[in-house]
Amino acid sequence: MAEIVAGIATSHVPFLAMHPQFEMASEAQRSKVVAGLNRAKEIIERTRPDAIVIFSTDHFDRCFYDNLPTFLVATGERAEGPINEWLNLPKVSVKLAADLGQLIVSEGMEHGVDFASSQELALDHAEVVPLSFITPGWNVPLVPIVVNAFAPPMPSLKRCFDVGMFVRTVIERAPANRRIAVIGTGGLSHWVGPPETGTVNEEFDRWFLDCLVRGRGSEVWEQYRHAEDLEKVAGNGGQEIRDWLAVAGAMPPQLKPQVLAYEPIPQWATGTGVMAWTAD
Repeated sequence: MAEIVAGIATSHVPFLAMHPQFEMASEAQRSKVVAGLNRAKEIIERTRPDAIVIFSTDHFDRCFYDNLPTFLVATGERAEGPINEWLNLPKVSVKLAADLGQLIVSEGMEHGVDFASSQELALDHAEVVPLSFITPGWNVPLVPIVVNAFAPPMPSLKRCFDVGMFVRTVIERAPANRRIAVIGTGGLSHWVGPPETGTVNEEFDRWFLDCLVRGRGSEVWEQYRHAEDLEKVAGNGGQEIRDWLAVAGAMPPQLKPQVLAYEPIPQWATGTGVMAWTAD
């Protein structure tokens, strides 16, 4: 039987990996964020997962209106990225846990979660930026799951939590005796493109983090049943909290949440946070 040994949720703001944009934030703020990511790295190293399931977002780099899946699972043998040519990061090629990805898709078909799948999915900055801090050796096989948090129609916040729960049941029923970590990337509050770009809603971010720490994610999806209501307070980029809720849904009860870092950074146009679920 496989088991989930750790959970991480983190922002994937590109400026974390871009210079001189990284230095636009104050030294104190960026140091706290990097320290949180380093703690996430230590958690992954300590728990020694055999694979990482990563919930992330597309930015019209891999999916567009001609094919906009709600949940897309990578089922190939390898993935390369970042597909974003403007991001000044070295290209990486990562082994995928293809058997686990395929199992998630097939089990979904049997139990009412119709995942889309791709054997040729490229990696976006949503995966590459945070993993360049958390698993810089690129030595842990991945199962990328892309959640549509970019363009309507988007899955509800509760649906994302429930899909995370479903993925946990698949992992726990998996025949192989493996250790799995689950990561979610995106958010927190930020606006991309509109006049509000650069705005950060610290009050919302801290409320959201507190809901996850207290295990009260239901408060989030009950208050923000409609995507447009969430966008008013957290921006179009705030829709990416779907990935955090998917991780929360995937966590077994013995793993407890904690905030590793949070900084409202208008210079990065993002409320930037890192969370972990661990057994200690």
